[in-house]
Amino acid sequence: MINPDNLSSGQIQRKLRAKEFILMNNPKATHELWMNDISLVGVIDNDGKEQVFDGWTVCKHCLTAYRTHSKKGATENRKNYCLTSLHAHVKECRVRSNKTSSSTSTATSAIQKQSAPVQTLMPRFAYNKNQLHEHLQKQLKDAELKFVTVGSHSFNALENDGVLELAQTAINIGATMGMVDIRDIFYGRKTIRNETITKFNHFSNTIRQVLDEPIKNHCVAATCDTWTDDCIKRCYIDFTVFWTNDNFKLSHCLLRCKHFSEDSKTGINIWQEIKSIFESFNLSFGDTPIVTDQGSNMIAAFNITQEARLPCMAHRCNTTLETAWNREDAKNPTFAMFNATVRDIRKYINQTTGIQDKLPETLKGGCGTRPWRSYFDIHDSLNNSFEELNIILREREEQYRLFNIDPVLLNEIVKLMRPFSMIFDKLEIADQPTLQNVVPSYYRMLNDVQVNTNDHKIINELKSEIRSCLDEKYLPSILQIHWIVRKGLHILASDIVHHSNNHPSSQDSFHNSPPSKRMKDDPFADFRNKRTTQNTSICDQSALKKELDRQIQIYDSMEIDNNYDNNPFIFWRNHKDDLSFLAQIAKSVLVIPALSAESERHFSIAGQIVTELRSSLDPNYVETLVVLKEAYINKMWPTVV
Repeated sequence: MINPDNLSSGQIQRKLRAKEFILMNNPKATHELWMNDISLVGVIDNDGKEQVFDGWTVCKHCLTAYRTHSKKGATENRKNYCLTSLHAHVKECRVRSNKTSSSTSTATSAIQKQSAPVQTLMPRFAYNKNQLHEHLQKQLKDAELKFVTVGSHSFNALENDGVLELAQTAINIGATMGMVDIRDIFYGRKTIRNETITKFNHFSNTIRQVLDEPIKNHCVAATCDTWTDDCIKRCYIDFTVFWTNDNFKLSHCLLRCKHFSEDSKTGINIWQEIKSIFESFNLSFGDTPIVTDQGSNMIAAFNITQEARLPCMAHRCNTTLETAWNREDAKNPTFAMFNATVRDIRKYINQTTGIQDKLPETLKGGCGTRPWRSYFDIHDSLNNSFEELNIILREREEQYRLFNIDPVLLNEIVKLMRPFSMIFDKLEIADQPTLQNVVPSYYRMLNDVQVNTNDHKIINELKSEIRSCLDEKYLPSILQIHWIVRKGLHILASDIVHHSNNHPSSQDSFHNSPPSKRMKDDPFADFRNKRTTQNTSICDQSALKKELDRQIQIYDSMEIDNNYDNNPFIFWRNHKDDLSFLAQIAKSVLVIPALSAESERHFSIAGQIVTELRSSLDPNYVETLVVLKEAYINKMWPTVV
């Protein structure tokens, strides 16, 4: 029997492609997603019986596997992770989109040209290539192998959408022009290098037009961060913008990944770079909230003109955990020895051959551009591989390296950190609002660090430190959001009315009785009594206040169901007419991301481009490649005219 807890998503995908694993129907499922898009996964054992892998589901289109439940704990139970991540994947699955567009275009073509023969498309990476003659199959495999070996590309590069589109374009040209020599039609590095600049400028011009309306409607926010590459030590500034349209669809894209000198990394110089980006894309000064980390230079940059800057809550959470961790490490010698041993064993395994590949899970290091995940990832990977690692070190007569790691403490640290990892999952989503999750995350973290007499002594001490640091480091950063909840609504509404005449009928749009009612639990009750001064320029303040209070009263009495998939924009889109002021405010506020994680992702992309082999690449081309790759990922690639 295969233990599903020892499987990874990549292993399952490879085994499915090799037909060693099989897709299996869920007999209890009734939702159409189970019928069309997702499936259970398992294997046929030696007795011919089907074994379902508990805790795993798979996208039927691209065979990507997702965990639906945690690994078995000490009680042999699994924690339900739900299908949220898989649902989000299915919506964005390129293979599924290609199938849909392919079938639609094929059907349309058949209707328009019923008498003409229709060339059917082969499934992507079909296992059966029998439609090709045997010698053509050999030629194709040989050419693909040369691509991998001569260019030192990964095997995954063969399935890269860019490579496939390049090959398909060459096939289409051959079908149109007949047999041609690729060297006669192929463009070289110099031409394509220049094309990146042209395409980058085209993309920038397109985004300027796209942002024009959201800027007018105050529905734009941004993230900003700086990064230094590991090879040349050049410094780059990332500026990513988020916006919503009239249909409450949240979008984002990278505007710049601009190089600037490390020597000029001061607050005023950073602001000059940001100012030039604002002016280039016609962003509104003072009306574009920007999420950044708490770096002193970054704070100083935005303080120059008192721009609306919000802290990245992931960095605040990381500061919370780091401070609590260091305080416990300083006062508890046992915990300090535990941490030192964990660092030493990670270093030893990374420097020693023949160990890492024998472990059921690779021992993780730090999370690079997203350090807030390190505490869970490092200890979880060590915990999953601890028994096997102990056996390997015993064979080497080096088991002493683990003597100061208490496996019970290690397991409890993983349990303590796992909820934090789940919170980050919710806060890092880029295509849905996340700001609404910040305050609940605070209360969730407080609840998760309640002292339990059954826990290890060090765990309870660590929990107490985390609770203290949450109030010290995390809570002050969320008070602005509490302000928005009540008093801030009137100021925001007055700003909307002052700049927009799109709601002339809002005063008489509430004659209908509200939906079925129940008062919602209010985690903000303790904060709503805080007084906030307001100063509006609305001529009729009393009428505005009366109408807004009326909408708030309706909203407070509404029963909010659970069908919004953690996306409040679905709710506000459905109520943009009967709760017009609140819907406009929601669109302006919820566009603000909770984290600057999107900027961190871009730095990961840049790190794959700026390598030792490409260390001489001009930083302007680094920027164009990063921006265009992000445009492609977000399906915003500038179309060929």
